[in-house]
Amino acid sequence: MTATPDQQDRYETFYQGNSGHAVILLPGLCGSELEMGVIPRLLRQSGHTYAIPKIPGYSAHTGLKGYQEWIDMVDHLVYDLSSTYESVSLVGLSMGATLALAVAERNTTIRCISLLSPVIFFDGWSVPWYHPFLSLIYKLGFRNWHYKESEPFGVKNKELRRHIKKAVMANSVSELGAAHLPAKHLYQSLQLVAETKKNLEDVTSDVLIIHAIDDETASPKNPDLIIRRISSETCRVIWLGNSYHMITVDNEREVVANEVIKFIGISQQKSDLMAQHDASSPSLIIKNRHEG
Repeated sequence: MTATPDQQDRYETFYQGNSGHAVILLPGLCGSELEMGVIPRLLRQSGHTYAIPKIPGYSAHTGLKGYQEWIDMVDHLVYDLSSTYESVSLVGLSMGATLALAVAERNTTIRCISLLSPVIFFDGWSVPWYHPFLSLIYKLGFRNWHYKESEPFGVKNKELRRHIKKAVMANSVSELGAAHLPAKHLYQSLQLVAETKKNLEDVTSDVLIIHAIDDETASPKNPDLIIRRISSETCRVIWLGNSYHMITVDNEREVVANEVIKFIGISQQKSDLMAQHDASSPSLIIKNRHEG
């Protein structure tokens, strides 16, 4: 479906479905729809509306805005979509999963969030030794640099890795997202991680976490912390054994996409039941008041 002029301003991609449910997709930092693999296609087949917001300072080529403004924008989009759709959920990959958590910490109306390779700690086996010092370097005023993606580029699939390597060498966008992360974007993402980590107890949405055991960017310690800290009644975790960080495009991408769609469907059913219950509740409340 063609987006309206207003939607074109706010979204990289917008698709109008007819299921009554809307999904906000959050690729990784400076990423694109390519990162989400077949999830958009399956959302269309399920009749769900989905949108990939154009977030200043987070999305590629959008200038500089701080991480708080990233959260504000996504939260505002949730509010807008909630006025039209019965329920809204978030699907985030990598830093997009961290951003989804941050939004869910402040917005309890979000039905469910799917966290794909969430990042709370950069502690995977391929993270360079100097990564913990990047914030300090930025604060000291050294800001005219880029963090270049390197092998294995988040994928275990060797053929896809070769394809991504060519794209990165050409300074283009591939399935893993941008080839280089500007210092200003990376610094704000580190601030987002620190802020999100402090408020995990505020998350009450239903949560699905899918994470690779061999994730080279974020170890299993990341989902473990999220599971322990969030207040959600429903939290499902799926561990993958044949993928690295970019699970939406790696060897188990079909499993990831199908599980996300299934989780959203179950969440939508719960939302429909709650709506039916809410519609019948006022008469019961009035009756109880009269009886009291």
